[in-house]
Amino acid sequence: MTATTLRLLAAAFALAAAGPLSAQEYDPEARLAEMGITLPEVTSLRTPSFDRVVQTGNLVFTSGHAACGEWDGTGRGKVPSEVSPEEAQRTARQVGICILASLKAHLGDLSRVTRVVKVLGMVNSEPDFTGQSQVMNGFSTLMQDVFGERGHHARSAVGMAALPVNLTVEVEIVVEVDGG
Repeated sequence: MTATTLRLLAAAFALAAAGPLSAQEYDPEARLAEMGITLPEVTSLRTPSFDRVVQTGNLVFTSGHAACGEWDGTGRGKVPSEVSPEEAQRTARQVGICILASLKAHLGDLSRVTRVVKVLGMVNSEPDFTGQSQVMNGFSTLMQDVFGERGHHARSAVGMAALPVNLTVEVEIVVEVDGG
C-alpha cells in the first residue's frame, strides 16, 4: 500500500471510531434562520385518513408532502408543459421546507435528526420528460444545506402521469432521529 492509501485508511478508521456527531453539535434551525427560511405553521399532523408523520423506533417516515406556506409558486401543473423544470425545482425546494415544518412539529427540534436516510420524489411529468432528477435536486440541496453531511441521502426521483390535485411535486422521506 502507498503512504497516501494508508493515510486515507487511517482517516476513515478515525472517523468511524469517533461515531456519529451528537445531535447537540449542530443546529439545523439556526441554519434555516441564516438562510432566511421561516417554517410554515403546522396545524395538525393527523388527517381523518392518515398521519403526516409516523415514528417507529428511531426512524421517522413522512407521508407525501406538497408545497405549502407562503412562496411565489403555485405547486400545481405538469412538467414541462404547464410548469418549467426550473419552477418545478423551486417547488421541490418548497416541499422540503414543508416537510421540515412537519418534522419540527413532530420532533420539537430538528437537531434530533441524525440522518436524512431516504427520499422518494414524485414529479408530475409529461411522458417524454426525463429531468425528474434535476427537479428533485431542489429538495436534496435544501436537505444538505440545512443538515450538512447528515442531509446527504439515498433518493429515487420518478415521473408520474398524475399527482393528486395536479401537484407538481410530491415528496416523502425517512429520517433517523436520536432518542431525545
